[in-house]
Amino acid sequence: MSPNGTATRVFDEVHIGKGVRPVAQHGFVAVDRGRLKLLGSDRQEIVSAPMSKVAAAKARFSGGKTLAMKVAGTRYTVSPGWGDRAGKLLRPGRPERVARDTEELLGLIEADGGTVERRDA
Repeated sequence: MSPNGTATRVFDEVHIGKGVRPVAQHGFVAVDRGRLKLLGSDRQEIVSAPMSKVAAAKARFSGGKTLAMKVAGTRYTVSPGWGDRAGKLLRPGRPERVARDTEELLGLIEADGGTVERRDA
């Protein structure tokens, strides 16, 4: 349970980037007990930090579907639900799911003590 009383939440099929370089195309974001973890496609930890060390905002020009995040001082781009799989086929994420998951992740970061900058996509 998170400090705000919510259970662990794991977002799957997350595109994670660092600058212009992709770090994970089918990664994971886990929110648990006031911590945020970015995990690679192989579920290996990329970075983990308490929410007090997490800042996020919708990335400009992304249509609200990508977050610009700073986790423990390092900048990442995170797009929950962006790399969608249908069996063995890869397809772009469903826009409604990507937008919903992005909003949910921002809400969890804010509720657990992270910094969220609310601005128009």
